[in-house]
Amino acid sequence: MDLFTYFSFVFSPVLFALFMAYLGFKFKIKVWKFILQSFAWGMIAVVLVIAAHEIIKIWGWENLKNMRRTAFYVFVVVAFSAELGKFLFLRYLFHHRPSFNAPLAGIIYGIAIALGFSFVAVILYAYGVVGTEKMKYVSLFLWTYPLANIVFGIVQGFFLGMGKVRKFSFIDEGTALGTATFFHALFYFCFLTSDQRLLLITGIGLVFIAFVLLVKGASIRPVMTKNGPASF
Repeated sequence: MDLFTYFSFVFSPVLFALFMAYLGFKFKIKVWKFILQSFAWGMIAVVLVIAAHEIIKIWGWENLKNMRRTAFYVFVVVAFSAELGKFLFLRYLFHHRPSFNAPLAGIIYGIAIALGFSFVAVILYAYGVVGTEKMKYVSLFLWTYPLANIVFGIVQGFFLGMGKVRKFSFIDEGTALGTATFFHALFYFCFLTSDQRLLLITGIGLVFIAFVLLVKGASIRPVMTKNGPASF
């Protein structure tokens, strides 16, 4: 690996530090405990991805010799295992908190978890602990993976936050996990196939989706508590 690749290892923590600086400026957050915990739990969520890769090695499916195996690998082993790990922590450790009272709050938690996840995942992909040798643009993948995970975190956080507002948590939870998994799989498939045009279209689409959800999330009022709107 070259020096440029090694620098990608710290891209996620740098983005997280900038994210916290923005939150501190924009929302005057004084208690960072749960946001920092979100980042830490995101790092642990990578365990499911490692487990999924070990399982397919036991099955002898690590050789992507046909479309069926490739589809299973991209959607289940890579995307679903990653998004499920993040979803479980976001849903069962932070969703019940008073501060998780709107889509925007969910997005904040979702981004923190996503950056923690990508911090560890980038290193694992770089050293071949997870992933496949078929990928051509490895260095570009390592640099863009944290940015893509921010979008996946926005998607999960937005829909889980909508579940708090609309009280249809089951539907919104399924949408959060399913949509994030689809976008994750599409992003990885672009690199697996080395399709530059599809990657460009996907990148533009992810930026657009993130922008729309951020604007929509910011426009939705938080759920009120007995003591008024909860804060971090």
